[in-house]
Amino acid sequence: MWNKLYRPHSIIVTCLIFVFIGFLELIRLKTHFLDPFNHGIQEYEITDIVYTQLSKPNIELDSLIRIVHIGNASREQLALMIDRISAAGAKVIGLDIMLDGRKDSVQDEKLRTSIERAGNVVLATELHKFEEREKKFESLVSTDSLFAAHAALGFINFPSNHTKTIRYFSPEESVGDSSALAFAMAVLQQYDAQAVERCLKRNRDVEKIHYKGDLMSFSHYPTELVLDTTIEIAQLKEVMNNKIVLMGYIAEKDTENPLKDRFYTPLNKNYAGKSIPDMYGVVIHANIISMVLEGRYIKELPEWLIWLIALVFCYVNVYYIHEIYEKFHPAFHGITRSLQLIECMVLFFLLGILFYYFRLQIDFGIGILALLLAYDIIMIYESLLLKKIPLLQKIKDKF
Repeated sequence: MWNKLYRPHSIIVTCLIFVFIGFLELIRLKTHFLDPFNHGIQEYEITDIVYTQLSKPNIELDSLIRIVHIGNASREQLALMIDRISAAGAKVIGLDIMLDGRKDSVQDEKLRTSIERAGNVVLATELHKFEEREKKFESLVSTDSLFAAHAALGFINFPSNHTKTIRYFSPEESVGDSSALAFAMAVLQQYDAQAVERCLKRNRDVEKIHYKGDLMSFSHYPTELVLDTTIEIAQLKEVMNNKIVLMGYIAEKDTENPLKDRFYTPLNKNYAGKSIPDMYGVVIHANIISMVLEGRYIKELPEWLIWLIALVFCYVNVYYIHEIYEKFHPAFHGITRSLQLIECMVLFFLLGILFYYFRLQIDFGIGILALLLAYDIIMIYESLLLKKIPLLQKIKDKF
């Protein structure tokens, strides 16, 4: 049986395919992204269809995270909001806004006092100037020391530009002579430090985000509701006591800050040719917190195993394409192209099912590329190389 599956010419063609793929990979490494914070991550993945088409229609609200829209609140209003949220018993308050400098001294002092009094506030910062040689950032910027001195800090950068889809987050980064946590991790540090420790022990430079849902998956409240002093603290306590409260932009009307702090995500319904960013940064942070807290990490196969599977997959295809070439030569082109199309459709479906049910994401681009190249490489081999190289002609194809 094994002798029947052994075809030297199919092995040679398979090797040629992977040599060509290796050449393409070498070009990609020299021209594509090395630093995920400064360069783009691919725009589209098969799992986007799972998020947009196969997700459950029934929305399950997250039980621990609350999001508050800050709109265009002044610093005095932000101070009042923090006071009321803190009085309502929030376990931690994450403020996803840059407090980059001082404005009105009276309002600044009120905000500083509120942050200090709450004692559980996390402020947003940004990583600044990546040093490629040392693989670290130079500094954190955009949070004035007046406020930073009384709060925990977390960076809000995502490993992608603003024109690309946000699929990853970096849990921790080296900054100068120390390290800094991502905003979501800094918030979680005050809620469940063990969850943060478990995440960091995974030793991943970046973690893929398993999105729970869009804004509708989280309880969210307008600025006016929190600022409304006619609503008693006891009423706010019913929804915020012992919860994670994130404050940021979540304008539900496109006329309100339509593109401010908004990003593309895999949940974008227009996954082919996105036009408008679909999710606010604070909602992405909420998704990250929910994922880490619940341990819903996306599983991925080791790269060596993916290459091995792709190699076997490619050889099997080359073997049977060779069989078709010999037995059905007149109809070879139509049969082969039809089989390639069917296989691609089956692969897309299988990869989507594995992600949907098992959170297992397999980046099988190598295997799909090998499948698409198989026909052309076989034609080059049979019509050119095999006829021009005498040594190849001496190799018996079957034993």
